[in-house]
Amino acid sequence: MIALVVYLGSGATASQKQEPHATTQKTDIKAGAETFGKYCASCHGKQGKGDGPVAETLKTAPSDLTALARTYEGKFPRGYVSAVLIFGKRVASHGSNDMPVWGAKFRKIDPEHDRSGQKHIDDLIAYLESIQAK
Repeated sequence: MIALVVYLGSGATASQKQEPHATTQKTDIKAGAETFGKYCASCHGKQGKGDGPVAETLKTAPSDLTALARTYEGKFPRGYVSAVLIFGKRVASHGSNDMPVWGAKFRKIDPEHDRSGQKHIDDLIAYLESIQAK
């Protein structure tokens, strides 16, 4: 019986092996900072504190993105941030529209090397995590 278990455990075919996820790539905080500057800073400010040049024109002030970990009891909410970037978030300050959904935009940036846009999202999340208030 033991030999059978060992045999079955080592006999996985290539189709049964799980392929690594695209998110297993090493994140690049510098690239995330560049993405933030290009797509987020106009509302959230250069430092992510919610004080971008467009902030005054919005009905509701943009979030202070440096306080996300503090808001979530000291733990940076990676899953939540990822979901907001990919699917958007209904925010009153954007009128009847949702917060811009960056997932679709990021897919178009580098369709040859990053078809899903996930690398841009992962880099942006790594950057946001790096700027959390201590």
